[in-house]
Amino acid sequence: MKNILLTIMLIFCSSAIAGSHSSDYKYPKNDCDELFIAIAELLEEADNNWIILNNLPEGSSESAQQAETIYWLTSVAANYTTVYESFCNN
Repeated sequence: MKNILLTIMLIFCSSAIAGSHSSDYKYPKNDCDELFIAIAELLEEADNNWIILNNLPEGSSESAQQAETIYWLTSVAANYTTVYESFCNN
């Protein structure tokens, strides 16, 4: 029981410390601009792949592969957005 409480305390303390550091540090403006452009390009590519997906037969292996590509692109864009919001937004 004592080990469980100690583990829970360490998790909460480490997340509180990590959260406080992210608000103190800001990326340089150039890095933030490049990150913003990368997010926009990823979403544009996902949109282009969505158009291709709409022209493929439903249930085909090509449509499944296209859907995976869209999922990957939007996931990376979401992760980059989290970084941008944490370190670039004022």
